[in-house]
Amino acid sequence: MFDWLKTLVCALYNSFKCSNLVFKLQKLLPDNFCILGQFVDLLPCEEPSPVYPFAGFVINLNVATRVHRDYMDNDICVVISISEGSGGELCLLEIGLVVDLRCGDAIIFKSSKLTHFNMHYRGRRASLVFHSDKMADGWVKDRNGWKHNIFMKTFEAGEIDFGL
Repeated sequence: MFDWLKTLVCALYNSFKCSNLVFKLQKLLPDNFCILGQFVDLLPCEEPSPVYPFAGFVINLNVATRVHRDYMDNDICVVISISEGSGGELCLLEIGLVVDLRCGDAIIFKSSKLTHFNMHYRGRRASLVFHSDKMADGWVKDRNGWKHNIFMKTFEAGEIDFGL
């Protein structure tokens, strides 16, 4: 399964260029991009997110999900389908939409606001889901209550006196 996924993801990346997805997302939804990027821009040790502006991602392998909402997701998510087979359509319940995502197709929606699931399928199927957590709002606001702690402060170049 992992070899298959690696092969398909590499092929998608080479033809699709993930950085192209980031650029398109920034142009298409600049406000959402800014909201999501606030948390990632404040990660400790200036560590970059591999799925910027999102904080995290999930890899679903051969999964048909139950009806659900991702209540703790912040703003929007992106789902990219990776498949060899048929079926597995993404269903968005409230708007009555059934989306047949082919291999490499992506969809953006508010996963905390729309009830969703995917249908059963034949063959092999995976999806990459890029998302951010609502709890990140507390980090952006005041570093979860630690903003004034010396270890959480950010400094400009030349601002720190080490007494050397």
